[in-house]
Formats: sequence, structure tokens, C-alpha cells
Amino acid sequence: MAENIRKPAVAGTFYAGSPQSLDREVATYLKNVPDSVFQPSRLFGIISPHAGYSCSAPTAAYGFRLMYKFPVKTVIVIAPSHSDYFQGVSIFHGEGYETPLGVVPVDVDLCQRLKSNSKNAILSAVGHQSEHSLEVQLPFLQKIYPDGFNLVPITVGVTTAEDLREFAEALFNTTAGEQVMVVASSDLSHYYPHEIACRKDAHFIKLLEDYDLESLGQGYDDQSLEACGLGPILVLMHYADHSGQAKCKSLDYRTSGDTCSSKSQVVGYVSAVVYE
Repeated sequence: MAENIRKPAVAGTFYAGSPQSLDREVATYLKNVPDSVFQPSRLFGIISPHAGYSCSAPTAAYGFRLMYKFPVKTVIVIAPSHSDYFQGVSIFHGEGYETPLGVVPVDVDLCQRLKSNSKNAILSAVGHQSEHSLEVQLPFLQKIYPDGFNLVPITVGVTTAEDLREFAEALFNTTAGEQVMVVASSDLSHYYPHEIACRKDAHFIKLLEDYDLESLGQGYDDQSLEACGLGPILVLMHYADHSGQAKCKSLDYRTSGDTCSSKSQVVGYVSAVVYE
């Protein structure tokens, strides 16, 4: 597998670079999440932030703590592309994603089937090699699923809400009957004063909890909603919507002003679950 492994790009910057330090770091964030009485009968996936761990991991840990109770064979991580410009959806064409905790094997067969079933998908390294928003989800997954899991790594480029609805349908059809979980990687508003960010993000979170796919899709197309991973979020929510009973619930919200910076210019973070 060594010839086609995506090496870590932000180990030692966004999160600890040594296996021992990273293991302790993730374990501490998970331990700090209080026990919850919220127990969904089915979990389709989570919405998880993707900044440096000191800023966003206290919030991200909420979703992963709940995921721990729903072990699966395959996790589909969908992230925005911050560094590469491309059309459509890029499914990683390699055999593994590496972090300091080891190599996560890619489900090559599922990636190929998903590409074949979607007119908007490509198999490529584009959108993957230097992208942090997908990578930072993996140490949490490696920690909560210590027996291992297969990965489907996906990044979203230039698309429309309709493209994403189509891709979500292809994802639903391709994985029917399989044991999978979806992680949609997204931060919320960027670089507003704390109070303004909280108001903007509260509006966005209400759309999530109302499961208002029409407004979310319109906000994606006209760029009026500020969440860099709204594309991945739409894929997760449309995918789950095929069950006919999907809901969304916010577990934790903070800004970087709460965790790692001043409150003059902050980034918003939410941990949310899509469930029934």
C-alpha cells in the first residue's frame, strides 16, 4: 500500500505530530464531553468542524463521542476543498490516508462504485493532497474505532445544490444495505466579532434543525449562508433524507473566541448529528 498513501499534511500544526501525544490529545477531548441522555435509534452521520484542535476539537468531540456508540465498517468523510479548484466531487483514488496513528485503508471498491454511479464525481488526488478539513477528522475516527474501519475520502469542489442532491442519491443507492457512516466536515461563519458570529450561526443551525433543505440549498447556490462545508452538509442531509424520517440536532456550538482566540474576529464551530 505504501505507493499510494496520502501522507498527513497538517500533523504537528493542526494537531499533535507524535502518535503518543495525539492519542492523549484526542482521548482528553473525548473524555471532556459530558454524558448525554440523547440516544438516537439510528445515526446517519455527523457535522464536524475542522480547525486546529485547540480551537475546534472541544466541539468536534461531541459528535465523535456519540459516533462511538455506532460502530461501522466504513466511514465516508466529505470535506470542502480549500486549496484546489475543480468541478464536482473528488473521490480519492489512492489506497490509504495516513495520520500519526497509522494508515486508514480506503475502500477502493466502494469508491469506484460510487464514482460509476454519479455523473458529478471523479476519482482523483485533486482536492486531497494538502486539504486539512478531511484529515483532521481521521484521528478522532481512529480513536473511537480502534478495531479499524475503511474510509471513503471525498472533497467537494465547484458544484450546485442540485449536483449535491444527485451525488447524495448516488451515495444512498451505492451504499444500500452496507454498514456506513457519513462525516460532513464544516466550520461556520468566519472572522466576525463573537456576538455577530453567534447570531449568524444561530440562524444557520436553525435551518439545520428545521431540516430546511430548500433554504440550505438556496443559500449554497447564492452563497448567502456562511459555512465552508455546506456542500458536504447538503450531501449528508440529502443522503439521510432518503430514509424519510431524518432529523438534525446540534450537540455543541462555540466560537474560536470561546476556545483559542480573542472575540474580536472568530470562527464558528458546531457539532451536529443527523439521525432518526
